[in-house]
Amino acid sequence: FCLVIIILFSNNKIWTEATINTKVYSEVSHGIMSFPKAHPGLRIGQAGSELLCEMFVDFACPYSRKLFRAVTDKSLLSKYDDKICFVFHNVIQPWHHQSLWMHETSFAVKMMKPSAQLAFWEKLFEEAPNYYDSQIFTLSRPEFYDKMAVLAADACCDDGSEKDTFKKEVLQWLIPPKQPGGNFPEAAKALGSSPDDDENALCPLTRQSIKFHRKRGVHVTPTVFFNGIEQGNISSSWSGDQWKEFLDGAL
Repeated sequence: FCLVIIILFSNNKIWTEATINTKVYSEVSHGIMSFPKAHPGLRIGQAGSELLCEMFVDFACPYSRKLFRAVTDKSLLSKYDDKICFVFHNVIQPWHHQSLWMHETSFAVKMMKPSAQLAFWEKLFEEAPNYYDSQIFTLSRPEFYDKMAVLAADACCDDGSEKDTFKKEVLQWLIPPKQPGGNFPEAAKALGSSPDDDENALCPLTRQSIKFHRKRGVHVTPTVFFNGIEQGNISSSWSGDQWKEFLDGAL
């Protein structure tokens, strides 16, 4: 038979929104294991609340777009964000090949400017129909990365010169260091990335997010959990009023 041993590490700093662009991984004393101090997803609301609403979404999924826009509507968030912690988890769906590149860009924004994460997620979901399968079929990976970097700069910056700089820095994270245009960001060493890697600097966060949703048994998007229990009754087509009725019942 097979014996599986699960070890749970208790550390009250693991899932806090710490400064992710310093040291994201904490080494265990023996130097054998490391674990993240922050998840690559988006956290909104009362981080210390006992009420946790987790939503697993994909940027290339139109149903995820509907759910995200309903939950992040200001009339809804303003009523609950001081009582409930909302967490959006990245789910990279392989049947949308551009899904990986969209999520990678969200990781880059998290590393570069954590305070702009919500603005970027809102912008990306707003513009997402322009990046669905039929719209980007002929685009190469570098061409798509360039479009994502422009979108990130528009969402995260106001000044024109700042946007140009931000775009270039986003591309540092996205383009693998050994490829044309590659320019490895030193901050990525905190993730365990190296300028000698074949993958881009964000690969550790990509692997982490995929492992996370697989361990949670998530396959389709969107999938919603409330306090750790999957809520199969929640639909991506829910209106704001339906969400309010659900959340009121949870308070």
